[in-house]
Amino acid sequence: MYTTRWMNLGRCLGVLVASACAGCAPAPAIVDHPSANQDDRVRFLVLHFTDENFERSLDLLSNKHDNPVSAHYLVTRAGEYAGHAAPTVLRLVDESRRAWHAGPSRWQGHEPLNGESIGIEIVYESHCARDPHPPGASPWETDATCAYPPYPADQIDAVIRLAQGILERHPQIDPARVVGHSDIQPENKTDPGPRFPWRRLAAAGIGAWYDDGDVAWYRGQFAAIATAVARDPLDYAPAAPSLKTVQEALAAYGYGVEASGNADLRTREVLSAFQSHFLPQLRSGTADGQTVATLFALLGKYRPDELRALRARNAQVPPPPPGSHPR
Repeated sequence: MYTTRWMNLGRCLGVLVASACAGCAPAPAIVDHPSANQDDRVRFLVLHFTDENFERSLDLLSNKHDNPVSAHYLVTRAGEYAGHAAPTVLRLVDESRRAWHAGPSRWQGHEPLNGESIGIEIVYESHCARDPHPPGASPWETDATCAYPPYPADQIDAVIRLAQGILERHPQIDPARVVGHSDIQPENKTDPGPRFPWRRLAAAGIGAWYDDGDVAWYRGQFAAIATAVARDPLDYAPAAPSLKTVQEALAAYGYGVEASGNADLRTREVLSAFQSHFLPQLRSGTADGQTVATLFALLGKYRPDELRALRARNAQVPPPPPGSHPR
């Protein structure tokens, strides 16, 4: 009787010890063996202005609200962050995580961009005379009422240093993938606005900018075609470029617009966004000669494959400048 009890107790203890040992077994070894079949999640860099003062900007971007928003970085003006006399870069969201800054965005066929982009918010106020987001209205109607001050030079220096580091960590962000909020969401955003110094950033290796000589080349080519049409319309295609061709070129560069051939609201908003980025003195929302020539100069420099495809199906598109070297 006692022997049986001790045997049963021994069996129970054995089971318990075995279970305990199983629970204490070391985790399987994890050895890094990188696959070649991968790439960087981050493909785009999006620049914004907050259109609020620093305190309100930080609150909106870091605390819970009915309409929650965030960004990876917030760049202050000089002296705004306690204890810092110079502009300060605040990291709000780690680059490995998704921030909520891009909204219902679209660029180069990707949409929406929150999961594929890094967002930089810059403390800046546009001082518009009307609500920049009136219900049912285009933001570009309000744009004309805004008094855009220049960005402080030291704040832009901070943005440049920050962006250079981001591009080093994410080399897949090519120049045509450094965009403004208005580029990817032109139906309701105008930031970072016409005073943002895109050309200065491009000179520092951040983002795209056109070559003046290429713009002059395309203006001359389109003018020559138009003159030929006037002299002998039977031997030439219609005066170049048509609005549909311009829409195709905008889409080939990255903008979310359909090639309908109609001067619809979406097309006007996209043209306004393009002009705000590259030709801020215009911002007319129309496809004038300077705007179209600039668009094709950028397309040839940064998206040459798309330009070749466009030329292959459209006789209105002239060849790129002789000796041009696409990026």
